[in-house]
Amino acid sequence: MIKRLPADFLVEEQADLPLRPAGGFRVYALQKSGWTTLDLIRQVAGAARIPLSRISYGGKKDKHGLTTQFIAIRDTRDLEGRGKDFSLRAVGFMDRPMGPDLIRANAFTVTIRDLEDIAPLARAAEEVRQSGFPNFFDDQRFRSYDPERDFFADKILRRHWNGALLVYLTSAAAGSTKKERARLTGIFESWKDWPACLRLAREPYEKTIFAYLLGQPGDFRGALRLIPDEEVAMRYAAFQSHLWNEVLRRMLRLKIKDLEEVKGTEGSYLFWRRLDSGALDWLGTLEIPTAAAKTEFRDDITAAIYADILREAGLRPGAFRTKELRRIGFRSFLRKAMILPEGLKILDSGADDLNPRRKKVRLSFTLLRGAYGTMLIKRLGLAFPAGRKAME
Repeated sequence: MIKRLPADFLVEEQADLPLRPAGGFRVYALQKSGWTTLDLIRQVAGAARIPLSRISYGGKKDKHGLTTQFIAIRDTRDLEGRGKDFSLRAVGFMDRPMGPDLIRANAFTVTIRDLEDIAPLARAAEEVRQSGFPNFFDDQRFRSYDPERDFFADKILRRHWNGALLVYLTSAAAGSTKKERARLTGIFESWKDWPACLRLAREPYEKTIFAYLLGQPGDFRGALRLIPDEEVAMRYAAFQSHLWNEVLRRMLRLKIKDLEEVKGTEGSYLFWRRLDSGALDWLGTLEIPTAAAKTEFRDDITAAIYADILREAGLRPGAFRTKELRRIGFRSFLRKAMILPEGLKILDSGADDLNPRRKKVRLSFTLLRGAYGTMLIKRLGLAFPAGRKAME
């Protein structure tokens, strides 16, 4: 079991920052727990009375852990300080915003609890050191995805403006309360009765969109443009990640024997235990591009699998040219299919202070930018078939 306490899941961003004595962007180390990166940045922007667009970051960090990352604020005031479950520490200036290109890696220190025996985990860690693990996008990437409503971006690509708006305004995020789910169901059942929807609206963006539709009934395309850019980008990325995961799933089933399956939010995650030298060499060099209007593949097999997935979904590559929401688009980038963690080791082990007569292990490792520490933990969980869910 992980993440019982924030300190059980420590993540520290490692970045190559071009710091200067002075500059237009002040850079901070942001430490947080119990916050998503975006929610906390909104909090900081509101408290400092600056537009959200002036704050930049390189990646989103896990809500359920104690994480440190860098942000840059286009404001030279010293905004260093502390708040509820977060702190900002000024580290210098830059002449540019913070971005993912500056992140080199993320260092993890993870405590795994409620273990009967430590030996299986130690053996699994040795297997991962030698054979790595698949670089799937993990469940955190799909928090905006509601299986009952499907992907927001899928509706956009099909030019189903009403459907896209319905997905955005009625989808229940993972972890939503029963009360919140009931409220969203009420909006779904009242759809196109805009006065009723407006009465059910709670968030400012909901009120803005429903007020617009009250005055412009049926202009769903116009209402979509009221969605914040960051929200659109997050939902586009979720669909891209889903397609990428599906390509990797099919590649692994085609090329690797004896795969083991762990259920995930948008599909199954497939793991191997050990790879022979040929499979290790193949996966070690395999890079899969994310979906966009122009997606370039480095091998014919990956290209054919991707084409099959789009054809089965009834989508064309040209659909990824989202002219209606010009501010945000789909950008293709290459992502490694396999990760070999650096410095994976068990730091210490002993009695679990939260679970009597059980044991805990503390381990550390470093992953390249964009790889999920929770995916490595899922892989280690194969050592405990009866308790895989407890490792998530």
